[in-house]
Amino acid sequence: MIKMKKINILIALFAIVSVSISCDDYEDYDTDRGNIVGFITKERNINNIPEGGTKSATVDLFMTDLSNVDRTFSIVAVSSLTDPETAAENYTFDDTVTFPANTREASITVTGIDNSIEGEEYFALSVQAEGDVISGGIVSVRVRN
Repeated sequence: MIKMKKINILIALFAIVSVSISCDDYEDYDTDRGNIVGFITKERNINNIPEGGTKSATVDLFMTDLSNVDRTFSIVAVSSLTDPETAAENYTFDDTVTFPANTREASITVTGIDNSIEGEEYFALSVQAEGDVISGGIVSVRVRN
């Protein structure tokens, strides 16, 4: 019986300590963070581009800060992390994205152009970091015919 009481006391003590330790807060975190603008998905496919033709798709973006005015950000092509990387003649994209006032989502159009696509190829896009804007990563776009 005495051992059972000690075990119950130890279990109760462990539970109290666990709850009190896990009740942490981050009120002391006062660092200003920049506005993060990035792509919602990491990959986008443009399949079945007709021989010598074009095909388009939309790519969605998200931003962390709301604003009461429209905000426009630059989109740039970056080195693809996936091989084979396609030539610039095989794609176009909107070079800016505009987030309407009081919204966190927007989209751009990317177009695959079959000038010299061999099988499947990739290109990557990123939001241009500038001022208080932090790029939220890249999107890899696969084009194939």
